[in-house]
Amino acid sequence: MRIVRPVDAWRVLGPGREWVSSLEVMTYRSGYRISELRVELDCSERYLNQVFKRDIGLPPKVWMRWERMVVARRMLVGGWEPHEVGERLGFAKLDGFRREFLCFYRVRPCEFQSVAREGRRVSGI
Repeated sequence: MRIVRPVDAWRVLGPGREWVSSLEVMTYRSGYRISELRVELDCSERYLNQVFKRDIGLPPKVWMRWERMVVARRMLVGGWEPHEVGERLGFAKLDGFRREFLCFYRVRPCEFQSVAREGRRVSGI
């Protein structure tokens, strides 16, 4: 298995170099859980870690955490309410989503969304 990024999205290639799926889609479907992604890819957690480190340069947990926040930002820009984004992305509580978003972007989701609606850029993002 290999993970490649030919243009704008990560792709998973199977053993015979056949395209399996978009890594972003598979990660979303798995609820940003390594155990679920591992099952979908039919590999061990150890092998998944090796492939991620070799092909992406990060452990899967770190990459998934980052990808989850990229998706959250896109959803907020798209007009989703923060509580809907948190729910959809598998956060047990809205506070957990708020803390994670604040940690990544140094702005609360609702503040980010109001600035995005005005068409302004949030500094640092």
